Amino acid sequence: SPVGLTWYAVFLGYPILGIWYWCTDQTIVQRVLGAKSQQDAQLGPLFAGFLKILPVFIMVFPGVLGYILFRDVIGSDSNQTLPVLINNLIPTGLKGLITAGLLAALMSTIAAALNSSATLVAIDIVKRIKADLPDAKRVQIGRVAAVVVMLLAMVWSTQGGRYSSIFEAINAIASHLAPPITTVFLWGVFWRRGTKQAALVTLLIGFAGGMLAFLFDLPVIGHEKVLTHKLGIPFMMQAWWMFCICSLIFVVVSLLTPKPAPEQVEGLTWKNPIQVIAGGRIKAFSDPRLWAGLLLLTMVILYYVFH
Repeated sequence: SPVGLTWYAVFLGYPILGIWYWCTDQTIVQRVLGAKSQQDAQLGPLFAGFLKILPVFIMVFPGVLGYILFRDVIGSDSNQTLPVLINNLIPTGLKGLITAGLLAALMSTIAAALNSSATLVAIDIVKRIKADLPDAKRVQIGRVAAVVVMLLAMVWSTQGGRYSSIFEAINAIASHLAPPITTVFLWGVFWRRGTKQAALVTLLIGFAGGMLAFLFDLPVIGHEKVLTHKLGIPFMMQAWWMFCICSLIFVVVSLLTPKPAPEQVEGLTWKNPIQVIAGGRIKAFSDPRLWAGLLLLTMVILYYVFH
């Protein structure tokens, strides 16, 4: 399809985007690190994984039903489905409640993103550069960073019309940002030979390449999406190929730089991928591996039923 929803593109590209969001995104990581124990930190995202199943029924089914009921009114513009449903089926009083709910959800999401941006700049960047900076000054810098991010988001929102849907916009942008981050995370967690120099080089080259691909595909340079339309590479496959290139860079640079000391990677890197699953017996019903397997089984069953 024109937005990259071929089966192999989803199979190869979507995990790159998913690992970036669920394993490295600041809004997610910040909440996980705030858990009272490791088990809570593992079970929390798994619970969120079950909740993520609900949008299929909450958002997709009403759209399908709306198209069946008001096909003549909606026509070919699927973006009119929700407004038409609300105008024709919802009483006046409930329309206000729905609007308030949408605004509340929007403000909550924006607040979480701005808070994460502020902490990322103040703690992970400023504190590392100038450790003796007073806390009050770091808080002030974080607030300024949040304002800058909000202004940039407002400017970028004017470009939404370049995409056919919100789904395409979100995932197309992420497909240029996610690959280097996913690469560094996966290789860093599963390969003890990986080095910090390789991580830095991978991020720098990956972000530069992703930005270049983004500009060619927006399109800012020219009037055609060069990668998507001219070369026939959907954005999810772009994410996959960029991940492969970043992985090659990470491995090569790691082998060319000194091996990290064992104590540096102890507790940060698994000995092998199997250790994630086979690391000890499943002792109780609250074991995260049990719930992860149940979540995977649920997704397979749902795919089989609705395919």
